Amino acid sequence: MSDALSRALEGGDAAEVAAALVADSSLLLRRGDLSALRAAAEVVAPDGGPLPVAVAWRLGFALHQGGHFDEALATYERAVLDGYPPPSPPPSRADVAQLLASHASTRWARGDAVGSRALADRALAEATTSADDSALASAWVAQALVCALEGDRNTNLHAYEKALAAARRAGDLLTQVRVLNNLGSLETEEGRYAAALVHLDDAVAVAEAEISTPIRALTLINRAEALLGLGRVDEALAELTHAGRLAREQGSPLLAYAALGVGDVNRVRGNATQAAVSYREAVTLAERTGDAQVLGAALAGLARAGIVEDPEEARAAAARALAEPAAMGTVEPLLAAGWLALHDGDAAASADHGRRAAREAGRRRDSRGLAEALELRALAEPGTPAARDLLEEAGTLWAATGHAIGRATNRVLAARARGDAVAEQAARGTLRSLGVRDDAHRIAGPLQALGEHAGASVVLRALGAFSVLRDGVPVPGSAWQSRKSRDALKLLAGRSGRPITREALSEHLWPGTPGTGGRLSVVLSTVRAVLDPEKRHGADHYLLADRATVALARPTVEVDVDLFVSAAREALGAARGAEPGAVEALERAAALYTGHYLEDDPYSDWAEERREELLALVQEVRRTLAQTLLRGDQPQRAVGWLVSALADDPYDEPTHHGLLRALHRGGRYGEARRHHRAYAARMGEIGVPAAPLQAVTG
Repeated sequence: MSDALSRALEGGDAAEVAAALVADSSLLLRRGDLSALRAAAEVVAPDGGPLPVAVAWRLGFALHQGGHFDEALATYERAVLDGYPPPSPPPSRADVAQLLASHASTRWARGDAVGSRALADRALAEATTSADDSALASAWVAQALVCALEGDRNTNLHAYEKALAAARRAGDLLTQVRVLNNLGSLETEEGRYAAALVHLDDAVAVAEAEISTPIRALTLINRAEALLGLGRVDEALAELTHAGRLAREQGSPLLAYAALGVGDVNRVRGNATQAAVSYREAVTLAERTGDAQVLGAALAGLARAGIVEDPEEARAAAARALAEPAAMGTVEPLLAAGWLALHDGDAAASADHGRRAAREAGRRRDSRGLAEALELRALAEPGTPAARDLLEEAGTLWAATGHAIGRATNRVLAARARGDAVAEQAARGTLRSLGVRDDAHRIAGPLQALGEHAGASVVLRALGAFSVLRDGVPVPGSAWQSRKSRDALKLLAGRSGRPITREALSEHLWPGTPGTGGRLSVVLSTVRAVLDPEKRHGADHYLLADRATVALARPTVEVDVDLFVSAAREALGAARGAEPGAVEALERAAALYTGHYLEDDPYSDWAEERREELLALVQEVRRTLAQTLLRGDQPQRAVGWLVSALADDPYDEPTHHGLLRALHRGGRYGEARRHHRAYAARMGEIGVPAAPLQAVTG
């Protein structure tokens, strides 16, 4: 806020406040200073009365950017278009254009196609007459948004180009960043991920000129989407984590977009539980602001992530996603409904959803959505010549967009269709190298449609939230008669097959309580009943217990902890011996680490030590993998693993140095500078001086 506006507010003269607000508005809007704008509006029009257009559009714009859509719409309605206060002259055409453009943008965010179109057309007519470049820029942005809602991508791009040119002529930095962000998002939606990063890096450069924190957060969210398309999964997650932190600090509605992005990353990686948590958060936040752009996509994501663990919630989310107004089309809801129908065995409904999704994606030039829709149709009609053609066509789309994970997934599908087990294994190895977990079949989508690889009939997952699967079906919470029986199985799952004495197990379950032998026998009986409710096997088939010790039976019980530990040790040994295939082995081991040990039980003393051991092991795998890739002159592949390592240990200075070197060697100099600032901040938190960037990168 300028001194002039501060003095005017203190004086309380409405005309002086309005004049000072207009003079100060460029800085106020760039900073997103909503409190100053609200204070000024209260002086100009106390108790929610009529507002001059020049004040109304500026306050409404800031409210929209802050996610206060209802208040923004009410503010636009307070504007007096024939002059305020009477008998003042009518407002300038430029201000009227800005009011109409801002109003159109808010209607767009609510998914109101008819209302936003009418307002956007009026805004462009007023702005053209005014010949004011800043007003023209805003009007063309409104046109672009409405064209995106209508699926008219050619006019959408033309409008953004017009908006950017006008904003540059006007020196309007805020609109420049908005347009660059939206151009980056447009490129991402159409599958041009590298081109998207060019626009978004430009947005980052412009945003350094005192642009509000929410706008910077939006740039990070859009960058994350492009990075995910390129298969740089851990980098995408790091950008979203940073964006979420900025949005949360500011109370910005962009937190919903960050949560949606985190859900998408975890869905792609195969982390069903974590994806569902993020999607639920995005739904809640979007409902609060009425943001149609987030709500439909988050509901569609929740449907796909939750189909195994909570199918009732998943089906309800899919139905609601199709019913909600969509600011960016219905491709995602249609795909979610199609994959759920395929999961439920309704091939006809699945194929129909696939055809509708393909039409909508084609209309919107959504290459990623079109490719997935073609795969959905192929998997709904397996074994037919048409299915093979659809898979091949989808593969060409994935290749053309450069979508690394989509392309590798398509190779898995094509190999399975040909019956080529070797090619399928190689393609799955590529997915692991990109950070996709081996249990991605828990997500409704192409990998789930192929089915889980045959394995043990009982599977325990302790990396992440604890779960038990019998013949691939999660054991519901109602199956457990007591928490102690579940705790006993958790403890056994972390011991890598090693037995534990009955006394030690009892002490963990009932600390300091003597005479618990009878209770332990009941607990073990309950565990056996949960693992084998139909009593198809003997008492020692899943659980070995004698008078002295208790252990899980191997190999009839598969534990994800054991698979990870075995793969990690083998891969590290291969790396130390510089064996061929060491990189692939390290990538597979890293992909098997699907979350921290017993994340849903963080405060158990007996779990903490094992959690730290496993985290240390995966960190060694990640660092070794990154070092191996750097030695092999593959800095781009190393970046993601270094980012992943720093996410779990942000004070690891050697890993910070490794990431800086990888970014520099990969020619990503701007990112190297930004990361150096983040590294210096982390070191400052613990009182350690940061090395200069040039000293690290050489």
